Formats: sequence, C-alpha cells, structure tokens
Amino acid sequence: MNKYQRVVLIVAAVNIVLMLLFPPFLDNPLRRGALPSFEGFYPLWSAFGLKRIHSELLTLQVLFVAINGLLAWLLLDRQGPKGEVPEFRYTRAISFFLVGNLAVLFAFPPFESYVSLAKFEPPSFGGFYFVLGDKSHRNFFIPLLYMEVILVVANVLTVWLLFNSLRRAELFAKEKILELAQSLPATELAEVSKTLGYKAVHPAGEPTPHAPHLGAGPDRRKYQDPRYRGPERRKGGDRRFKMRAAQ
Repeated sequence: MNKYQRVVLIVAAVNIVLMLLFPPFLDNPLRRGALPSFEGFYPLWSAFGLKRIHSELLTLQVLFVAINGLLAWLLLDRQGPKGEVPEFRYTRAISFFLVGNLAVLFAFPPFESYVSLAKFEPPSFGGFYFVLGDKSHRNFFIPLLYMEVILVVANVLTVWLLFNSLRRAELFAKEKILELAQSLPATELAEVSKTLGYKAVHPAGEPTPHAPHLGAGPDRRKYQDPRYRGPERRKGGDRRFKMRAAQ
C-alpha cells in the first residue's frame, strides 16, 4: 500500500464513520395505516431507539463511498520496478472523479414522494430514480441532492489537498537530500551517487550527464547503466578524446 492509497483509505473510512454516526432516520407517523418516511439525519446517540434507521438509504450511502474508494485504490495500485510510486497527474484524475460522481448523482437524483390526495402531507424523500425514466414528472428532493453534491465536492477537495501535501513533502525531502549530498566531499559524493543510481547527483565541477540523444551523450563507460544487469565488459578511455589528441 503506497501513500496515496493510504490517503484514500483514510478518507473513505472517515466518510463511513460519519455516515454511521449520523444515519438517516424514519419518522413515526401518528395516523393509522401511514407508512414511515424519511425524516432526516440525526446523531445516532440522540435518536437511536426512538426512531427507526432508514437502512436502505444508509446502505446506498456506504456502497457509494466504498465503490469510489475501491476504484481509487485500484487506479493508484501502481509501483515502479524499485517500489516507488510513478509520477501521475493527480489533479486531472481527481477532476475526472468529480465529474463522474456528479454525473451519477444528477443521472439518479433523489425524487419526492407522491403527496396524498386525501390529506395534505409535506413532500418527503421517495427514492432514487433515473432522471429520464417514468418518475421524471416528480420534483427533485432538493435538500438531499444539495447534501450529496456538497459532500462529493468536500471529499474531492480534501483528497486534492492531501495529495498536494504529499507531493510537496516529497519534493522538499528530495531537495534536502540534494543539499546534504552537495556538502559531502568528492569521494563520498561519488559513492552516494553510485549507490543512488544512474541519474543521481554528481560532484561539483563535473558536467551533469543529460538524457542521451542522437549524436551526443555521456560516456556510459563511466556509469553503470541500470537497464543492463550483466557485468561491464567495456574497458579503456573515451576514444573521442584520443582521436582529438591524435589530430
């Protein structure tokens, strides 16, 4: 589990805990024969035992968070050959998640229940239906829809801030390592560079090797190519300098 997956797990767990602490409850109708309907979200310790929990709505909420968390977990399950997390544009990925979640919420919005013709009753939550289905003539249950949108946006912003903090901390740690490495003597710096890898820091005063391209590039005989796992068979100096000296 990498650090980004850990953030997703923590955010999903916090959401589920909040949903269990503030679950949806049903009302207690006084009229005989009336079915209980959705009344609101209350703290569990204040309404449990006095009202019934709307178990269907609570199950949908938990499943929505669990599916989002599992999808983000699977997409972030990427590691390089050395166990590091590869670079990715998390801002774009989070934006796609936001657009996808809002599309699902508006495609299946909460609708109001039918108002009784015998006696006036205030409209309440009746269920989630497809926006273009046969329930399209009903009104949206605006309070619940607002709450869904606010929670999705708040979660997306929270994840973005946490990912941004992790990236900044990683860059700061790399800068500190480079500063400490540059303060080492040349011999120790060369040893550290060899230990860290092919593209590590190099002693001051020497040209920094760049990415090889056609016609020019660093002398690979002086550094071990990480893509080649066998023993180094090339020996001797750089023939380009010998040719220039002979001329």
